[in-house]
Amino acid sequence: MSLLMNISFDCECGEHVNEIVYVQPPDFSAEKTKDSQTDSWQEVYCPSCDKEYTIQVTNTFYGAMASTDSGNIDINYGNPYYPGDDQDELNWVIESQNQIDIFKAQISSVERLLSIEIEGDAKFSMQVMLYGHVVAAVEAYLSSTFIHNVTNSDRLIRKLVETDPTFSKRTFTLKEIFEKRESIKLTVANYLKDIIFHDLKKIKPMYRDVFEYDFGDISWLFQAVLVRHHCVHRAGYDKDGNKIEVSDEVLRDLVFKSVELVEALEVRAKEIEFDNELPF
Repeated sequence: MSLLMNISFDCECGEHVNEIVYVQPPDFSAEKTKDSQTDSWQEVYCPSCDKEYTIQVTNTFYGAMASTDSGNIDINYGNPYYPGDDQDELNWVIESQNQIDIFKAQISSVERLLSIEIEGDAKFSMQVMLYGHVVAAVEAYLSSTFIHNVTNSDRLIRKLVETDPTFSKRTFTLKEIFEKRESIKLTVANYLKDIIFHDLKKIKPMYRDVFEYDFGDISWLFQAVLVRHHCVHRAGYDKDGNKIEVSDEVLRDLVFKSVELVEALEVRAKEIEFDNELPF
């Protein structure tokens, strides 16, 4: 059974393109993450102007990503999934209220692993994995918390439609409006799921405009996302082949700031009142 990935982007003509692409599994025979990379290329066409885009999908032990060299196009992509799994995952995110518990469990695991004495190259490998894990935990919390709260509030759904530059461009016929009334949660969740929640330039204004929450200065998280890229795609080395700084002290500081950010956001999440009556 083939892995799939949902992608979306804005065509140069202004049309919003949604597509499903295939994901090649990583090379499981590889001993190192950097050697597990696989690549595939697929053609995607804009339904409005028929422009062709070549989408490159890269997959490693740490995760998959999609990109294109066809112009200045920013690709939004979700996690790979097997057919049939995606709908169940979305329903779980919409209904689940344990986002903070999952985050705390992930951070607790990191703290316990940091207390283990490891030496040499194994120590560095562990630190690289832990750094990527902490950033991924923050990203997962930001994503699941936003999707859960927005899809369970007609007020926040309306704010998303009114303020999001991509979602607000979508047009529906009167027939589609009534047909989508029962599935509006999944429609919104599907759109949000394809957004990269470590793309902070997009996430900050979304949280501000929809969630009514200002992150303030999170330059440290912008930097952490860049470091995570080296962890995930170069196994802890920058593009010049130099080891990145992921010492225990750096990791503990990242954990502290991540917990501080999530706990502050959790206060705002608890203030939101759910209203299941849709705005139609």
